[in-house]
Amino acid sequence: MNKCYQCGGKLKRENIDIARYWGKDLIALNDVPSLVCTKCGERYFEAKVSSKIDERIQGVLERRSFIEKIDVPVVQF
Repeated sequence: MNKCYQCGGKLKRENIDIARYWGKDLIALNDVPSLVCTKCGERYFEAKVSSKIDERIQGVLERRSFIEKIDVPVVQF
């Protein structure tokens, strides 16, 4: 893949930080390999990276092992 599906812009390989909900848990992952559109900022993950994201999140929640834990404010809209 070398073009963005959203806008047709060029994709650039970049490591990014992401956050994903797994049930009620919010997990942050740092330095995730991705393809980022240089025009609109849309982010894409290769299939093997998506699988690894799921594996890492499940492993962290099962073992409760992580680098650090932060408090995140939650606000009702």
